[in-house]
Amino acid sequence: MDELVITWNGLLFEAVSFLIFTYLLNLFLFKPIKKILKERKDIENCGNENRKYFEDLTNKLYENAEHEKKKLKIEINKIKKDYGNEASNEAHRIVLYAKNEGILMSDNMIKKFGKEKNAIMEDYKSSVGEMANLIYKKILD
Repeated sequence: MDELVITWNGLLFEAVSFLIFTYLLNLFLFKPIKKILKERKDIENCGNENRKYFEDLTNKLYENAEHEKKKLKIEINKIKKDYGNEASNEAHRIVLYAKNEGILMSDNMIKKFGKEKNAIMEDYKSSVGEMANLIYKKILD
């Protein structure tokens, strides 16, 4: 078998070949992969920034919705109170009107009853007077 002979020319050729191979690997493999990884990381960072932006926006919208909800509750309570007061006043007015009408109707009924009572009393008085005259005439006869 032949002995392995290391020469400066062979060593120099191997070193140059290794450097060229390394350069070509870097040029065609590592640089594109690094570029792709960098773009992916940029997209991920952009996505994180967008996610953070949308989370902040969502939180602000939620806070605004809660604030509006509180304002609406206050306004609804105020409207309920106003309509409650208005309904109470209207109910009081209706009851007062009904009471006055009832008093007026009872006064009219009392007057009518009084007139009918007087008419009946007059009728009885005249009937009693006629009976008394009949009894008087019968006694005299």
